[in-house]
Amino acid sequence: MSQILCLSMIGAVIGAYLGKYIGWAIRAWPSHEKFHCDYLKCPSCSKGLEFGCCNAGIAQERCYIALSAIVAGVSVFFFGFSIKALISWLFVAACLIVTIVDIRCFIIPDCLSKGGIAAGIIYAAIAWAVLQWGGFQLSYYVPFTDSFIGFVVGGGFLMFLGKVSEVVFKKPDGMGGGDVKLLAAMGAWAGWKPVIVTVLIASFVGASFGLATIIYDSIKNKKSYRPMSHHIPFGPYLCLGFLITFYFGMEPFLNFFNAYQYWVMNR
Repeated sequence: MSQILCLSMIGAVIGAYLGKYIGWAIRAWPSHEKFHCDYLKCPSCSKGLEFGCCNAGIAQERCYIALSAIVAGVSVFFFGFSIKALISWLFVAACLIVTIVDIRCFIIPDCLSKGGIAAGIIYAAIAWAVLQWGGFQLSYYVPFTDSFIGFVVGGGFLMFLGKVSEVVFKKPDGMGGGDVKLLAAMGAWAGWKPVIVTVLIASFVGASFGLATIIYDSIKNKKSYRPMSHHIPFGPYLCLGFLITFYFGMEPFLNFFNAYQYWVMNR
């Protein structure tokens, strides 16, 4: 036990060091566009303040560092010093960046989504080669075929919904291209079954939050609801669904679905 705690503390220290890069990445969008080293040196950089960058500030920087340290330490505690612990930290860091940038700017950085697609498929291919010829197990492994199908299903599903939305509501951009690429990247890393669960969780949570927002606005601000007038970032809900599926697997969802099916059949 003392050994795993020691390793967790080492992981937390490494996570704290890497945490500053999360703030750096968030500050890079959308005003700066590039990972310029000046934005890494100071959380209140003059260039960021000049552009009215809402990410500049030491308080937010400390939050990113603290969260990064906690995630790294907890990941090492449960998964050991392993590839899965590293991937766990990377997933949380990427989802945090996507969430904040999408909420603030309604965009999802292409280098995360497109890069995530390529990285997920390449990792699956390398893992397959290691299992075939290396002869040892990896702490995180998705079969290459599942990775590729997950990429196709993830991107294709939201693209299909977007096209349906355009036809039904006569309004373009029913589903943002950033969401399509993000879910494709999630499918490449998790496989096609988890990506379906991710969409279901994201849709349920997003719809619940959207309904609660509409009710709150109608009661508190006396604001009447107009269909198709609200632009809701879907990326944060996809990230939430993806992380829930990654950490807890599909069993809780399947158990809930089976319980619901049993309730319906025995009413």
